Amino acid sequence: MTDFTRLTRTEWLDLADRFYRHLDATCAGLTALAWERPTSYFGWRARDVLAHMTSAMPVNFREVLGRALADNPSAPPEFDTFTRNAREVRRRRTTPVATLLDEFHRELDALLATYGRMSDAEWEKPAWFFVGRVRVRTLFLAQFADNVFHERDLLRANGRWKGLDAEYAAPLVDWFLRELRPAMFRPERARELRAAMRYRLRGPGGGDWTLTVTDGACRVERGGDGRVDVTLVAEAEDLFAAAQARAAPWVGRVARAVDWIRGPARAEDTVAAITGITSLARAVALRRIRVGGNRAVAASLNRAFWHFWERTTMTVANIAKG
Repeated sequence: MTDFTRLTRTEWLDLADRFYRHLDATCAGLTALAWERPTSYFGWRARDVLAHMTSAMPVNFREVLGRALADNPSAPPEFDTFTRNAREVRRRRTTPVATLLDEFHRELDALLATYGRMSDAEWEKPAWFFVGRVRVRTLFLAQFADNVFHERDLLRANGRWKGLDAEYAAPLVDWFLRELRPAMFRPERARELRAAMRYRLRGPGGGDWTLTVTDGACRVERGGDGRVDVTLVAEAEDLFAAAQARAAPWVGRVARAVDWIRGPARAEDTVAAITGITSLARAVALRRIRVGGNRAVAASLNRAFWHFWERTTMTVANIAKG
């Protein structure tokens, strides 16, 4: 277990550089047929995942980063991530993979160059993301973590995934639990709740963490000492795959066949909800995620956090907060 706060900006950039060199090799090793295979992410093909990785950078990351560095840590004009991401993927549906890769590298190089030029003080500047107020560092880590799991999407679709690399999984898992998880907290649903939950994660990136909710506030600390009401045991990879709505490709296809249920404007929310809920339910049913202790408290804790598939509603709520 690595303390993500102890890594300097330079160390994070070095770690990302090693990962992206590995990702380059992954992409270079995929055949034309491999790029057409369906993945576990939203029912998209591998080439669609690449299109998403590429198109997400200009607004999801570069625009909000630019606003933060200009001392304007507010939401850009459009931040409906599911809808915009799907639109950009459709726009690139017939773009050759080689062209997508060129665009991906241009966007990534520009972003990494910005992070490389900034000062350590700018690295800690306030920024905005769909979870609300964050720091510039969080924008970097969110993109890094996204792409780690998107490499997983590409390789699993082609039967070549060998598991997370602990070198970058360990600090990213620590970041996800200690910073991003509390950012998903909904205090209005936990005013009377006092509870503690232990995460016991195994495999690359594993370790013990304790989540505590009290007085309408949430915090997550490293370690596993003390009494808790609920214990969650899982492989780190299984937990985050479920949390990020990774479902079997056929689930994504079914979701896209019924994405009209909530209307065209909410089609991507429908797909996210179906894949997200199915992924989590399957992981629990197969005991890849095991929850023990007080089930009533566990249910209350579950309601006290936003879920991946609620991102649109969460974004709107956080924009309204200002």
